[in-house]
Amino acid sequence: MPVGKEIGAFKGTFTSVRTCEINGDDGVVEGTYTAKVSGQLAGTAVGTLTFSGANSGGTLGDLGTGYLDSGDAVNYKGQGVYWSGKHGAWETRAAVLMRDQMVVAESQIKMKDGVFSLSGKLFELT
Repeated sequence: MPVGKEIGAFKGTFTSVRTCEINGDDGVVEGTYTAKVSGQLAGTAVGTLTFSGANSGGTLGDLGTGYLDSGDAVNYKGQGVYWSGKHGAWETRAAVLMRDQMVVAESQIKMKDGVFSLSGKLFELT
């Protein structure tokens, strides 16, 4: 399915990161994050991203709750992929289901001074 118009953006930090398993070059890493969201889904997102694969790329899962500025709380669940991008950052793309709406989240994850940050955009799925 094609990606539609941009409906929001997000920016946040990981509050914890842990390595869960390592099998040769592959591993499982979990990161808990908090992000400020703007646009149609304005509010704060709190969740956990789970990365499975190598440093060069693999799959991801995303579970969380969006606390919207409207007062609503919306649970979400996503699945997607990540790959090594420019300057050691990871690029991600995931399909995320919230209520009866499916969106696509594209983000970049970077580490600076020992802190992992994420930023990206949300798109409608048409």
